[in-house]
Amino acid sequence: MLAAVKRHFRRYLRRKGEMMPGGFSWPIVVSIDITLLVVSAVALLQRPESQWWIAVIGLVVAYSPYIVFFGIEMTVAPALEALALGLAWMLAISIWIFGMSAPIEGDFAPVLLGLVTGVIGSMTSIRGGMLAAGTAAAILGAAVSMGRVDTPWLYLSFIGIGWLVGYLMRIQQQLLMEQRDAQQKLAEHAAADERRRIAREVHDVIAHSLSVTLLHVTGARRGLQQDRDVDEAVEALEQAERLGRQAMADIRRTVGLLDEAVGKVAPEPGVGDIPTLVDDFVRAGLTVRFHASGPQDRLSAAAGLALYRIAQESLANIAKHAPDAESTMTLTVSQGSAVLTVTNRLPVPVAARRVDGRGMRGMRQRVELLDGTITAGPHDDGWVVRATIPLDDDPCRLRSWGAWPTA
Repeated sequence: MLAAVKRHFRRYLRRKGEMMPGGFSWPIVVSIDITLLVVSAVALLQRPESQWWIAVIGLVVAYSPYIVFFGIEMTVAPALEALALGLAWMLAISIWIFGMSAPIEGDFAPVLLGLVTGVIGSMTSIRGGMLAAGTAAAILGAAVSMGRVDTPWLYLSFIGIGWLVGYLMRIQQQLLMEQRDAQQKLAEHAAADERRRIAREVHDVIAHSLSVTLLHVTGARRGLQQDRDVDEAVEALEQAERLGRQAMADIRRTVGLLDEAVGKVAPEPGVGDIPTLVDDFVRAGLTVRFHASGPQDRLSAAAGLALYRIAQESLANIAKHAPDAESTMTLTVSQGSAVLTVTNRLPVPVAARRVDGRGMRGMRQRVELLDGTITAGPHDDGWVVRATIPLDDDPCRLRSWGAWPTA
């Protein structure tokens, strides 16, 4: 029995909260109900004993909607529930006021008109709040004309204050609801950006590692099949094993970005690691020449990571599509920009239409986040990737700076 009562009470609080714009928290709902109960109890105690039966009738009428909504699972719209509560309370207050033969000094029953107006105003629209205030004012006017209420201006001010408080509560809840929606959208947008960033990192790490590893495995196979050179094959397999372990470590580090302890993640690579990257591909069998010029210390961590990933993706594509071709990579850092150019000399002219895959989309996203530009496509007898990142000491120039880890 007690469990059923608790279940119905929780459902009542939830339903009462859903009736209000944005959904008030349950302490506010309970506080409003307790305030109405206390004020109505004081109004009942002010009635003479001979008129208590009228007071009890009014009490039953006031709380009849609560009993219905508390005990029965309703599917009525919140606006209709608010209307039912308002009508019940206005009728109960009318019974308490008009049931007296003479006015009561300091009567609390007309005070309830202001409280109910505020509650209805916070639960419904502006029109509903004004309707409640007009009904309360009409009941007060009729009571004054019949000589049931003294100090009518004081009670009328209570009605006006109640309407104003209800209106402000409703506006506040609407603003809170809009703020929660905006925060939810921002959180979803940030989560989507983080997923895309991690997807780019994982893609670049896997593409680079597998490309270099496959080149070493191919070299080992050729060494065994054609040259019968066991030492060269073993060396190639050792390099493949080393790169495979390094790839596993890189993947663990990248996936570690999903962990709460982001500060413990190892530093991301930068432009200073590009020569090592090129050496890995050269040892794997690619023919790549790298040249760098300019002050690389002017590059931010975000720009350095973007250039490293672009170089990594470009070399991985070369290893995949033209492993026997000669390639050139140049990095030029000037006063206003950093330019990375990767040229892949193909044995035959390129006539294929450019197709943007995941790797190209990832490179373009990295550059665009830094207000840069990137082009990729056939040129003369080869394929050229050219990325330009502007350099500016103003940190506000770098959009989405927080999306790139610096350590």
